[in-house]
Amino acid sequence: MRLFKTLLFATSLSLQVGSTGASFAEANANSVPSIINLNKDIVIEGDIVYLDDIFSGVSTENRTAIARSPALGKDVELSARWLWALAQQNELDWQPRSHLDTAMVSRASQTIDAADIRNSVETALLERGLVDNKKIEFDRKDRDLKIPAEIEPTLRVENISYRPGRNRFTAQIVIPAEGRPHINKTVSGHLIKMANVPVLKRRISKGDIIQAQDIQWISIKESKLSKNAITDVDNLIGMTPKQTLKDQAVIRTNDVDTPKAVNKNGLVTMLLQSGSLNLRTQGRALESGAVGEVIRLVNTQSNTIVNGTVTGAGLVTVSLVNKTIIGTN
Repeated sequence: MRLFKTLLFATSLSLQVGSTGASFAEANANSVPSIINLNKDIVIEGDIVYLDDIFSGVSTENRTAIARSPALGKDVELSARWLWALAQQNELDWQPRSHLDTAMVSRASQTIDAADIRNSVETALLERGLVDNKKIEFDRKDRDLKIPAEIEPTLRVENISYRPGRNRFTAQIVIPAEGRPHINKTVSGHLIKMANVPVLKRRISKGDIIQAQDIQWISIKESKLSKNAITDVDNLIGMTPKQTLKDQAVIRTNDVDTPKAVNKNGLVTMLLQSGSLNLRTQGRALESGAVGEVIRLVNTQSNTIVNGTVTGAGLVTVSLVNKTIIGTN
């Protein structure tokens, strides 16, 4: 408050109130309403605070400039004592009723969203062919940008500089996009290589089979991917989780397994093949197995332990030609 009064108001008061204030009152004595009220919450559009911004009932024809507007986001409180001095120097019929008769001055503003700034920079870099399969990361955290309310909330990006060896860039944001620049802001950052990976749309439990409709793609920093992260959807569809998998999480090769068509100690159909002869009998699996895997099982009719290839759900093919009989109980 003291800084605002000393630096901003003092010069204007000494120059304008001394020379302009009296003449203003004389020239407009008949036009100034008799009732003068203090405006408690003063929001300024533009660079200048005028007398009629602070007091209502003051003529707005030949406006008396008091000071420059506060900086954006810097509210200034005007004390009752200072306001009374201002009223007296401008011959206004107003005085505070108590020390609580104060006023708060702020600058009207609007916001350009941080996402819009990022998108504009990414678009400008894309036009230069720099962000293909990459994402920008600013050196400073993305923040909304406040600008005066009277400025067009548009921007353009210019003066792009790029250092390929370090993937570094700088760019200048100019607001508004057209006309005389009001804000020139330099941003900098680096480009990060991204990778597209398949993830689950929903939680999948152990034993469930992952289908194509369960999968969606996300973009992630390549540096965050482990060596065994699954990046090919063909390595995911048809698999089953070893443990429950969360949605949106990167999946590793050791998180999934080929679904077991045969479970350990489960009864199976044994297809015995010997040349053109095919016989079916019942067996019991001694271990679990997926389609294509070779497992051990016991023929429940002869108690013979054999090796067989899992060829379907609950189905094991045993080739007698290859002498798969390895012993008896």
